[in-house]
Amino acid sequence: MIDAANLISRRKFIRVATGALALASTPFSARAFADGPPPRFGGRTPNRDFYVTSYGGTPSVDASRWNLKIHGLVRRPLTLTYADITRMSSIRQILTLECIGNPPNGDAIGNAEWTGLKLKPLLDLAGVKPNVIYAAMRAADGYYTGVPLGELMRDDNWLVHRMNGEPLPPEHGFPLRIFIPGKYGMKQPKWLTEIELVGTPFIGYWEARGWSNEAWRKVNSGFFYPRQSTGILDILSLDTAPKVTAPVDLTGWALAGPSGIRRVEVSTDGGVTWHATRLLENRSPYIWTVWQYRFAPTKPGDYMVRIRATDGNGIKQPETYSARGDGATSQPRMRLRVMAA
Repeated sequence: MIDAANLISRRKFIRVATGALALASTPFSARAFADGPPPRFGGRTPNRDFYVTSYGGTPSVDASRWNLKIHGLVRRPLTLTYADITRMSSIRQILTLECIGNPPNGDAIGNAEWTGLKLKPLLDLAGVKPNVIYAAMRAADGYYTGVPLGELMRDDNWLVHRMNGEPLPPEHGFPLRIFIPGKYGMKQPKWLTEIELVGTPFIGYWEARGWSNEAWRKVNSGFFYPRQSTGILDILSLDTAPKVTAPVDLTGWALAGPSGIRRVEVSTDGGVTWHATRLLENRSPYIWTVWQYRFAPTKPGDYMVRIRATDGNGIKQPETYSARGDGATSQPRMRLRVMAA
């Protein structure tokens, strides 16, 4: 358990992209739609709208002078330049990234197409020694974290240098970041400069302050459409309930760790009854699942909508969950106002 002061301290480091106060802080391809929902949800989040969470500020990195060192308990230490990285055979993947501080239905989550190279072949080339226990990862902004060797050697892990077809924007880790799919963003440093293989456990910056050392994603979910109102008059009046006409297609996302998402249910009566949703996209454990539920009430009024996602291991989002340093996983809630049915 972490105390409130520690939680607030971490949140001070969340940097939202310029202009993000209202609309732009919502990273989904779904915002406030005056003419109803768009035809598709769950696609790539534009770089300008992708959430930003950083240990501190964005460092200025000169790619011509930057390098990545893979060293420590290895037989052949490697020093790779940016030119070395970009010359290597690359792959592209769509992956969803989430901050460990993202609450249910929160905005600190995004989905992008990333370009980079697999990490394990580089580690094999360096020749990891048998007495290695942990990998210490360090970044140009001074951030550091660590993972056990077995987790670092997963075939899924890779190094990324492009985002949605462009070189990584500075705030997203230019020139290089690491991806360990299934973990929260705190275990996937931006501006990566070092991977040091060590013979003892290595505890990172946030981990030493009460945040999870494992940082595997917990099952979480949220709404794409409708979304709560962000209009200043609605906020001042405390009436942020979305206003819709029935029937309405409720649409949202769900995400978990490597086990993926098994099902998503919706309640429109505050959790008394639950209904299965239709999974529109459920391609990979590492990409948010897109779900949809057609809500067709017979009369106008206010309805309390809740989401309950279940991961591949059968773990459901609980009704409530205490604020802890290992990720939030309680059921999202939204009051929905049906104007006509």
